[in-house]
Amino acid sequence: MSTSARSRADLVRHGACECALTTVLLFVVVSLVRWLALPGSPLAIGDPHTLFAVAGTAVAALIAALMYSPPGRMSGGHLHPGVTVYLWASGLFPGRAVLPYATAQLAGSVAGTALAGLVWGEAVRRIGYAAVHPAPGTGAVELFLIEGSALAAVFVVVTLAMAGPAPGALVPAVIGLGVGAVIAALGTVTGASINPARAFGPALLSGTYGHFWNYMIAPLVAPALVGLAHRVWRTRRAAVPSPSPVQV
Repeated sequence: MSTSARSRADLVRHGACECALTTVLLFVVVSLVRWLALPGSPLAIGDPHTLFAVAGTAVAALIAALMYSPPGRMSGGHLHPGVTVYLWASGLFPGRAVLPYATAQLAGSVAGTALAGLVWGEAVRRIGYAAVHPAPGTGAVELFLIEGSALAAVFVVVTLAMAGPAPGALVPAVIGLGVGAVIAALGTVTGASINPARAFGPALLSGTYGHFWNYMIAPLVAPALVGLAHRVWRTRRAAVPSPSPVQV
């Protein structure tokens, strides 16, 4: 097999992993909303702040587990177009793979949401397929800035973790904890999507498109900016000559 053919085959496998991982992510997220937020559910949590804290904890553990899993290790476990864009902007991921990865993630978003609809039936339709929406009165600019700033902060911490001695071991946990913290802190304000794949499937299947482009674009712009800053920092650091050893 030629190098180019092998590369294409690897990209197909990695894209399939991303699709499968995102399918699991969205199925679990929609299921969480079905059981924790639907009135009448035996597990329903009435207080919104407690609800998002519990959901954030569960999602943090899920994201880390998916990234540490064999499919996650094979593809890199992005699960998020913003992660893919961040790595590309940092110069750590090939540009030709960005669109296939993002397409696979969005396809997984639809598949996971649809699967939850099939499994839980009318209950998922009653919660609008867990479509994300901000608190009443939250404007478009405010939503964009809050979601973007929160995700930028997560990626700054990810950047610091990547510079550590064991990035492969730390990064999944950092991303999981960061996303979980944002969900717990901002869920009652912005809906805490912070992932185009989180917003895409539920919006498509429910036909709910309020603030849709905010939820799709803000989580791409923020990682791209942090990634570009990371790339500049790495380039400048590499350009600084190492001190010559002292001769004695």
